[in-house]
Amino acid sequence: MKLTIDYEPTPKGVPRVKYVNGQVITYYHWKTTEALEAIRALLKDMNLEMFPKYTPIKMTVTFWRTRPKWSLKREKLPCRKPDTSNFTKLIEDCLTGIVIPDDAAITTTIAKKRWATNGHGYIEISLTEDNADEVN
Repeated sequence: MKLTIDYEPTPKGVPRVKYVNGQVITYYHWKTTEALEAIRALLKDMNLEMFPKYTPIKMTVTFWRTRPKWSLKREKLPCRKPDTSNFTKLIEDCLTGIVIPDDAAITTTIAKKRWATNGHGYIEISLTEDNADEVN
């Protein structure tokens, strides 16, 4: 299954904690919450078929980022923060319950960050059943 999500890649932020009336409340930065909700809505609109439960899944994802104006032209790949792993965490959370039953089913992950050539960011995802017998 190949998906293209027309949304600027956003990293998953760290959870934050605050105390309200003696209770601990955990929340994420508004950018993380906004990205999670927007990408999940885009995925739901695609009417995708969910992988069966307990199916090992291989995920290949490319995060095409908009190049900031301050970045150096000689910088061929986006090697600065945010980390690829934080982008991947957000996508795994978005896919859970819509395309995959649980993100623990992802047994292989290949992730890349690249500069978008079309002027705006997007995310390409390929999900296949992971075959442990294959050697890459």
